[in-house]
Amino acid sequence: MHTAGLPSMHQHLWSYGLEEYHSRQPFAFSVMNDIRATVALVAAVAAVPLAVAAVFPDIPDGHMYQKAVETLVHANVIKGNPDGKFYPDRDVNRAEMLKMLYIARGKVPDPLSIRCFPDVGVGSWYEPYVCDAAARRFVNGYSDGTFRPSDSVNRVEALKMISEVFEIPVNDVSEADRDLVKFVDVSVAAWYTKYLYAAFYTGILPIPGQDGSRFYPEWPLKRGEAAAYIFNALNVDLQSDRAASSSRPGRSTSASSAQQIQNSSSDLMPTGTSSSAGPSVIEMRFPFESTGKFSNKNTVSYRFDVTEASVMKATASPQTGQPGNVSCQLYLLSESGFSDQYFLSYQNGRSCEILAAVSPGRYQLQLQPSEKNTTFSVTAAVGTGDGNDGFRQAKGLTVNSPRSEILAADDLEDWFTFKLNSEQRMNVTLSNAAELRCIVYAMNDVNLASFQGPACNSMYTYPPGTYYIAVGRKAPIDAQQTFTIQLEK
Repeated sequence: MHTAGLPSMHQHLWSYGLEEYHSRQPFAFSVMNDIRATVALVAAVAAVPLAVAAVFPDIPDGHMYQKAVETLVHANVIKGNPDGKFYPDRDVNRAEMLKMLYIARGKVPDPLSIRCFPDVGVGSWYEPYVCDAAARRFVNGYSDGTFRPSDSVNRVEALKMISEVFEIPVNDVSEADRDLVKFVDVSVAAWYTKYLYAAFYTGILPIPGQDGSRFYPEWPLKRGEAAAYIFNALNVDLQSDRAASSSRPGRSTSASSAQQIQNSSSDLMPTGTSSSAGPSVIEMRFPFESTGKFSNKNTVSYRFDVTEASVMKATASPQTGQPGNVSCQLYLLSESGFSDQYFLSYQNGRSCEILAAVSPGRYQLQLQPSEKNTTFSVTAAVGTGDGNDGFRQAKGLTVNSPRSEILAADDLEDWFTFKLNSEQRMNVTLSNAAELRCIVYAMNDVNLASFQGPACNSMYTYPPGTYYIAVGRKAPIDAQQTFTIQLEK
């Protein structure tokens, strides 16, 4: 494993669950928690100002970042450090900033995005976020080919990341625009000035504490400042009236994907159609086939009901002649709109494929393009599995009892489960881990302290409750892969 540049979590205890334990906990729970965070934020950010006692002793009542921090806390997006403090004046590093933005925006990194920079640790918690962001061209490396994930992100780097991840249109700045950005240490010719201008134009800036005649663009961004940036960016994203009334060329008028998820049925597209105007949620009847066009890189989601237990096969791909690829995720939705059960896709060339044993319920199939404005085809139908393709077919695991399994050709995932009645210190060990994807799912009876949770091949204190493990292929779909999995104390 590459370890150079691994963010030092004891120095950067960011409250988005990026605690010091994360250097030992690879990507595991991002999909479930991204969708929870996004849905919760829609309600929380649009709510009236909070009228509660201070959450953190170092963010007292009246603190300039109290509203931003506590709104995100009450939306279950950020949490304090183990000592109960927030530490608003500590730096945020480049990897942490990317994960914050992905969670806040509800973006799901492609778990197959790996090995993008030599100093991005393979299997690290931040690898999917950095590599996905690099693949989408949200971020670039340095001239020496490194990303430097543990370096503090400065103010203007953070604004560029926000603009890219939130897909905020950014235009070149002219001398005529100078009146909006009146800092003596900011040149109109600087690479970052257009991002600074866009931040002021959309309302991401200003924030408390960043005023005066200087902006100090190279200063490290602090955690309190980052919360304010993200809070304001989410308000921009949710204020569709601002977008609709804006006359600035290129300003998007589409709602966020989180808003679309919350829209009433009257806002949904007719059955069998999809939108080219922005992120959309489309009602369908299962099974179905559909075509559509992505707006920019916004997601397109299909919602439908499954009436009986079956194995679902879903595939999506760019149409012939279109660039890039399509990734997909399948969620079982609860009445609250949250998803404890979800399925990641296998990337088969430019196409995504899901083979999932599903129970009756309401599902959402979400598609994400790698390139802007591409047309696509999608199908979801009854398929054939091997008897171990999802939560309802998971095989039981017991402590210190290894299981040897085979992913046969065309088999995408094998599933396992265990339940704990008390807290246990354990390691879910998986052989051949470099060639397999392994995700641990915590169900709603598990009380996790942060967004990051247990991961395969990492010692972790498991709270009591129910867990599932999905072991998926990375190799070509016609390859046979063997592995051994066990719970070790």
